[in-house]
Amino acid sequence: MAPRTRKPRDPDTIVPDEQVEILPPGRGLVLDWRVIAPTVALGTVTGFAASLVVGGGGLLRHAVVGLLGMLVGQGLVRLTGWRVRTGYARLDEMAMAVIGAILVVLLARFIA
Repeated sequence: MAPRTRKPRDPDTIVPDEQVEILPPGRGLVLDWRVIAPTVALGTVTGFAASLVVGGGGLLRHAVVGLLGMLVGQGLVRLTGWRVRTGYARLDEMAMAVIGAILVVLLARFIA
């Protein structure tokens, strides 16, 4: 892909056709089940693990709490730099998701 060029400062300047870049239209969100299914499965497992610690039940509730926990856990990692280090990347992500899910459940109980 050709590098982007800046708009000329002088509006009367003529830009040759080979220097004009036409960008493709924006693509929407592509739903790929090969990405979504493992994420939902991991979210359900982490939601179940969080429910073992703080209570709760139901498959849909586990999935929702687990997915929200994954977001909260990743947010904690990005904001604070805290990590669980087990030596296995997937297990590290899952542990942070469980911690995030526990925080989601506790926050929901505090609000309700």
